[in-house]
Amino acid sequence: MDKADLQYLLAHIQQRTGLSEEQRTRLLAGVDSPWWLSVLLGLAAWVSSLFLMGSLLGPSALLLDGPVGIGLAGLLMLCAGLWLFGRMGVFFEQMGLAFALGGQGLLVYVLADAMGSSEALRSAAIVCLPLSAILLLGPGSMLYRRICGLLVLGSIAVLLESGPGLALYGLLLACVATVSWLRRLHWAGDGLALHLRALSDAATLMALLLAMYGHQGVLDAMTGHMSVLTVSPGVWLLIHAGPGLLLLLTLAWLLRGQPVKARSAGLLAAGLLILLTYQAPGLLISLALGLCVYHAGSRSWCMVVPAFALFYLGEFYYSLHLSLLHKSLLLCASGFLLLVIRLGMRRLFWSPL
Repeated sequence: MDKADLQYLLAHIQQRTGLSEEQRTRLLAGVDSPWWLSVLLGLAAWVSSLFLMGSLLGPSALLLDGPVGIGLAGLLMLCAGLWLFGRMGVFFEQMGLAFALGGQGLLVYVLADAMGSSEALRSAAIVCLPLSAILLLGPGSMLYRRICGLLVLGSIAVLLESGPGLALYGLLLACVATVSWLRRLHWAGDGLALHLRALSDAATLMALLLAMYGHQGVLDAMTGHMSVLTVSPGVWLLIHAGPGLLLLLTLAWLLRGQPVKARSAGLLAAGLLILLTYQAPGLLISLALGLCVYHAGSRSWCMVVPAFALFYLGEFYYSLHLSLLHKSLLLCASGFLLLVIRLGMRRLFWSPL
């Protein structure tokens, strides 16, 4: 959408909803300059921020020696970043992002070091989790909210450590992201819509990344390091059956308004596909999330999720827990089934011209 179309649209929105002139100016700020100029302004903001942060951190550390000076510098940088988020323009937004992330990192470093724990990464996660959760609800750009959401979910993953719990956590995030995208129309107009969108994006990305822990090769490696830990069969069953069940339930919800024959045929075809590819849970989670983001109309995720699906398909093909002939037959059968599904969908949902 170019600037003229956006101005026409905002004029109608302002007439119907009482949009203020300040809000209208903020919405128009994103189309005032071409993309290459925005990139250059962003780079200039980051270079300027690095020089300013260096000039602030040095005197603070010298005047107040030790972690107190570093912590004070981090707090000042974080406050400056939050203040810059209130200014208009790409330059101030990117500078605010640099200052906020730099100050947040310094505060996490100082507080984690003060805990005196031998596990530095775990201490950093303990500090980063509540701090990022608080900053997620504060002022900031959409990118900064997404980063805070990723830090919150990533800190939880660090605290869970490697094991079946991490695979279950990834499956839980996939379920949360699925429900969030399917219910997007219900929370898009809420007052916390920006925060919910940031959490949805963070949960989607973390779910796609953690889906790797459900694959057989990674599970075998984790099992080899858990000699004293006994895992119940129910947990392993949930890890293996959960992605397929998620895909089946997602498809059932999307087909809920279709005729019984179409709904039954779609679920039967999805069940057969799950039986053929249940050993590639990352692929099944990517398919479920792909259906959700397509239903929600997110263009960016419609490009990112297929890339993850392709990656997990390659991981399944080159893994060593099955013979090459076995995997080739499974993939051939899956491809043939997808072609049959496409032909059936064309006959059920698209009438001839």
